[in-house]
Amino acid sequence: MTQLCELINKSGELLAKNLSHLDTVLGALDVQEHSLGVLAVLFVKFSMPSVPDFETLFSQVQLFISTCNGEHIRYATDTFAGLCHQLTNALVERKQPLRGIGILKQAIDKMQMNTNQLTSIHADLCQLCLLAKCFKPALPYLDVDMMDICKENGAYDAKHFLCYYYYGGMIYTGLKNFERALYFYEQAITTPAMAVSHIMLESYKKYILVSLILLGKVQQLPKYTSQIVGRFIKTFLLSLQDMASRVQLSGPQEAEKYVLHMIEDGEIFASINQKDGMVSFHDNPEKYNNPAMLHNIDQEMLKCIELDERLKAMDQEITVNPQFVQKSMGSQEDDSGNKPSSYS
Repeated sequence: MTQLCELINKSGELLAKNLSHLDTVLGALDVQEHSLGVLAVLFVKFSMPSVPDFETLFSQVQLFISTCNGEHIRYATDTFAGLCHQLTNALVERKQPLRGIGILKQAIDKMQMNTNQLTSIHADLCQLCLLAKCFKPALPYLDVDMMDICKENGAYDAKHFLCYYYYGGMIYTGLKNFERALYFYEQAITTPAMAVSHIMLESYKKYILVSLILLGKVQQLPKYTSQIVGRFIKTFLLSLQDMASRVQLSGPQEAEKYVLHMIEDGEIFASINQKDGMVSFHDNPEKYNNPAMLHNIDQEMLKCIELDERLKAMDQEITVNPQFVQKSMGSQEDDSGNKPSSYS
């Protein structure tokens, strides 16, 4: 079976050159007996720059995934996953994510060795569920703890791992399961990496938001978090030395004194890490849900209304002021005098 997979993989160019005959080839193959052959044909059809008849190809892929031999396609998990990625991208482009959810669920079940195995198709399923605003179909694949990753013949990309936890976190956030969402964002952030990706950055932003909602503070990341991520997070902070040099203070001690006074006076919301001298700035903890705060808001609104009325009155006074009227009339006459004649 492995040799057959290698032979089929080498026939991609040949199949692409005979694109017009591929539907005839599909008709001659039995999906159960020739799952690898059908997979290769469908993959090539989807790989073309333009798909002439998407609906026909969609139906062919849907039928194949529902009826293919799971044991066979596990020898070509890279191509099978690639076909699912192509289908996902096509549905996203056509803004039809809902159509692919059931198909991808079947694809995952066919490809998985067990329910605790993560495949790259998991990320596709979560993406479609998010775009379709239909979260529940993804839950059976999110509620389990992943213990293994399908290598997909060496084609598994870390991007799919990050997207699974990022999209999963967004789904849990949408369902207001903040504890599970926080865990998923944390997995995306703490993934070992040589550099911080855009997905990790977005995960960290949402990690902060969910942490504040759930705990009322930003939860510290685990100690095993990559040093690269730790250094990156510090770009969101400011050191006392930086503050002292920027506002021309004598040193970090004086900067710390000013910051502490501002925190005590409620002018800023921040904390100082004495270990490395970094200042973390926080959002206002006020939830605006107590009678005193509502009274303050009412008072501020009254002030705004009063200010608006004063501005209107001043505008009216200026409008009827003789000097303003005379000056306005003079400006209009100057403008009309400077206009070139439309007749020659």
